[in-house]
Amino acid sequence: MSDEVNNAAPATNGQITEAMSRVEADDRMRSSTVLILSLRSVAHETIKNLVLAGIGRLIVMDDGAVTEEDLGSGFLFREEDGAVGKNVSSSNGDYQLTDQRTEAALAQIQSLNPLVSLTAEPTLAPFVGSDGAPGDRAQMAEYLKREGVDVVVACDFARPQLEAINAAVRDADSMFFAAGSYGFYGYIFADLGAKYENVASALIKLQTNYVPLSQALDRSKWQDVETPAGKGGSPFRGLSKANTRQARPDLHIALQSLWDYEAKHGLPSSSAAAVEIQATAEQMLKDLGVNKRTMRSVDEVIITHLAEHATHFFPPTLAILGGLLAQDVLRALSRKDNPITNLLVLDSMGGAASVARWGMDEAVIKKN
Repeated sequence: MSDEVNNAAPATNGQITEAMSRVEADDRMRSSTVLILSLRSVAHETIKNLVLAGIGRLIVMDDGAVTEEDLGSGFLFREEDGAVGKNVSSSNGDYQLTDQRTEAALAQIQSLNPLVSLTAEPTLAPFVGSDGAPGDRAQMAEYLKREGVDVVVACDFARPQLEAINAAVRDADSMFFAAGSYGFYGYIFADLGAKYENVASALIKLQTNYVPLSQALDRSKWQDVETPAGKGGSPFRGLSKANTRQARPDLHIALQSLWDYEAKHGLPSSSAAAVEIQATAEQMLKDLGVNKRTMRSVDEVIITHLAEHATHFFPPTLAILGGLLAQDVLRALSRKDNPITNLLVLDSMGGAASVARWGMDEAVIKKN
């Protein structure tokens, strides 16, 4: 054994640097503070993975009470005997609300990893008002700075709320993730700041200039064939047939068409909304210059499903999406590997996911 040790080659500078980078990444994760806004759907699996990974502090905020629907959307709320975090009782077969989501979830989350500092607040203020309106930008930023929040994860909010929260997160120099699910489909959006750096190797760092959600979804230059995707042009224009099939623009178009409908009418719950959503999707398909030989129209099956099930939670979707989201938050905190750039759309039934870069350039290589 001693001969083997003595004959071992000394570590190279690159190996030493890489080892130190791993230690620094673990330290960043263990000292980090993550804020989760809303304890519905995607938040469950995300919280589980973040807490088990050993982040430093978790803040959860939600202003609602547990509903019957919540019981089937994750592990935080259970109606079984002896379940930790139980806060729903039944009388004559009827469910009775007894506590708020934050109170119900507290013990269950803490049981996963007692070493993680946990704060539960039964409100969404200052981020979202009781009427659902976005909160005051300055107050949101002040809260994030005061609590030392590194990452904000906003789950299942409408686009105006997300854009307002995103702007405040930028003001506070924190990182932002948004996520939501609509039946078999879901998405993750990431804005990690204007000069996010992560380690690509022992000698190389990458700098990525992320953009806020409002800029990523700006459509003013979609039809301009001269504008590159990194400057607001279409991320799908000019792709070959094979690359178009791989990029799955239909998933991105269907999602953004749903958001358009939600902005006008709220989330749909019947197939009657499919006609309007489909019309919006076909116009987007044209504006984005998607290869017509590969995709002549957006699949009506996707649009109809979104129209009928946008308000429904599908546990497999939540599990996959929450796992991906937690993994990306940990990447962002540790600054290892490459986080999402910048919008991922998931099709859980089809077993597919697509990541597209909206309104942002590729990473720039920097030497360590």
